[in-house]
Amino acid sequence: MKNRFFIKNAALAIMCSMLALTSCSSDDNKTDNDPDQGQNPTVIASVRVNTPSGRVFYLGAYDKFPSTLDYKTMTEIGPGATIYSYGEHPYVWNGTASTLTRYNVSNDMKISASDALSLAGTGISGTFGPPAFVSETEAYFFALNDGKIIKFNPTTMTIAETISVTPLPLSNDPAVKTSTYSSYVTSAKKIILPVGAVPTDYNKFPQYAQIAVFDLASKNVTYVNDNRMSMGYFTFAKGNDGTLYYRSSRETALSLDYSTVTGNPPTGGLLKVNPNGTFDANFFVDLKAAINAHSVNVVPYVNGDKALCQYLDNTFTPPAKPADWYNATTKYALVDLKTLKVEAFTSFEQYGTVYSVGTIDGIEYYGNIPTDNNNFKYRLLKQKGAAEFEAISEALGGSLIFVGKLR
Repeated sequence: MKNRFFIKNAALAIMCSMLALTSCSSDDNKTDNDPDQGQNPTVIASVRVNTPSGRVFYLGAYDKFPSTLDYKTMTEIGPGATIYSYGEHPYVWNGTASTLTRYNVSNDMKISASDALSLAGTGISGTFGPPAFVSETEAYFFALNDGKIIKFNPTTMTIAETISVTPLPLSNDPAVKTSTYSSYVTSAKKIILPVGAVPTDYNKFPQYAQIAVFDLASKNVTYVNDNRMSMGYFTFAKGNDGTLYYRSSRETALSLDYSTVTGNPPTGGLLKVNPNGTFDANFFVDLKAAINAHSVNVVPYVNGDKALCQYLDNTFTPPAKPADWYNATTKYALVDLKTLKVEAFTSFEQYGTVYSVGTIDGIEYYGNIPTDNNNFKYRLLKQKGAAEFEAISEALGGSLIFVGKLR
């Protein structure tokens, strides 16, 4: 069986951002008097439906998740949408138009478009990730390859400032192609972005871990490296206690398989990132060594003291063509981060491809792309432990891409 776990980078880039920012709510600084905007607690879910004319995205709102999520009862958002939420509202990013649209959800769960923010004309280029919401009136888009950060007000949906910063090193080097995607607002008044890379010259994969740290007070960006592991992924693995972990990357593992590099730092490691934007000097786990694997390609999550790892076992031989590398059969294992004990993991086998769709009240939710023709159902899965998941809804007609909580 070929197991594939997509966590917003290969999937982020390919599947329009499935990894969502944690939805937060606040009663501070509320200025929204729109009659279409409700006040009752609400959960939202978005599905992607494949039609003859292409993909179409739909958004639904509920007081709680129903047993079935039917796109026919949802609001059509359009093609190519990336959806996230903060506080009172869902937000939809249209990359083609460079426009962020804020939506209202009424008390009777009707969804309607409100204001829009256009980034056209700001001079930023290329792709970048979801905005980092600091408050109801302060949020940021990061285009670090251009050395620019766009500060905007989510309440008025207006650009407040364009901040020039040091560009991300090697982001414009086509042989390396470093990039950032997800951003994480911390209790230390920092916004941290893990750095990843997709090298085209396999000998040039960065032999260090890296994060970009934006200080909200000084409005400066610093790039922090750690030489205990090679470059990882541009999203963190997030522990169920909120801890941020810099994790391994399949792109770096592939690069090593087709390079002549030797003596590099481990590619299958896990580092802990502190809220102040430093790597924890007392924490490093070589997951590849613990499993005795050929490579650790993804660390989907950390729950308690256990990290879930997707890996290629030590019998793996890289195929002649790098493009075929991604089709290799992988396995899962849980690794205890304290004892390094390894346990087999089979919880996803019945669901096919599983991926994160959002966090609500500190609990992770997942969607799936089924592979079993006898049990072909799209589901919303709620995590209940390191290896326990509950299917709480069935999505009819399409796969889930996002869930969140409003108010």
